[in-house]
Amino acid sequence: MSIFVSVAAYRDPELVPTVLDCLAQARHPDELRVVVNWQHHGDEDVSAIAGRPQVRLLDRDARDSRGACWARAEVMAEYAGEDWYLQVDSHTRFAAGWDVRLVELAARTQARKPVISCYPPMYDPTGAQERGGVPSELFLQRWTDDGLPLLAQRTIEDWHHRDAPVPARFVAAGFLFAPGSFAREVRYDPDIYFQGEEATLSARAYTWGYDLFHPAEVLSWHYYIRSDSPRHWTDKADWFALDRASRRRVATILRYPSVGRFGMGPERPMSAYEQHAALNFRTRAGMPA
Repeated sequence: MSIFVSVAAYRDPELVPTVLDCLAQARHPDELRVVVNWQHHGDEDVSAIAGRPQVRLLDRDARDSRGACWARAEVMAEYAGEDWYLQVDSHTRFAAGWDVRLVELAARTQARKPVISCYPPMYDPTGAQERGGVPSELFLQRWTDDGLPLLAQRTIEDWHHRDAPVPARFVAAGFLFAPGSFAREVRYDPDIYFQGEEATLSARAYTWGYDLFHPAEVLSWHYYIRSDSPRHWTDKADWFALDRASRRRVATILRYPSVGRFGMGPERPMSAYEQHAALNFRTRAGMPA
């Protein structure tokens, strides 16, 4: 039951605690391979994880970074045939036995190629607040002025009484679990900057034959606020140009889909995904539901 764990970290002081917690909370830590795109300015101490046999650090100068999708693409290229693929952000905490629980949930979906994904509840790195939260689902909140879908989360209805993951319309990039084939088939597009990452990933996964699910239990926590943490767009003077080109690319991929390396998959047409997600990318039809 080997698991490839993808972590994109941009100048994040939470990286080391995240990786240590990932290993500590796993029931079978020796079966994990954690690959980190470590984007930094040379001022971070990662010695606590650098010597771990399960951890590989891709040492990158933060000034050369092209954003989160670029970072995830570089990590994904390191995939080496593991049974499962887990993608998380570098500010994550994990529930006890998360590895076994995710594999069990995947089996309960009875899908040939399940993807289990969500926006996890929040944690406080100071420990001032206890971890809690409830499982949530993604939904279409609204369309941006340039026609890209904005996603939000809400509590899964009646989640206490569900013993299997619930069908999903979208996936979340910060917590995504899938068969290892995902890393070879749904390759990350390094030219997508930020907005549109999850919409394109959802459509591409679905057209590759993956069925999308949300877990009806809490398996991890995410640090959302990070008010004092540097962001790629606060460091990079040209971030706006990267974002503008990326948004045009996302719009083209979603409105005029074609099968290809960073396009749709060959197993289902885009129309099938639009029907599944109850929206239309060209007309911007599909109200929040």
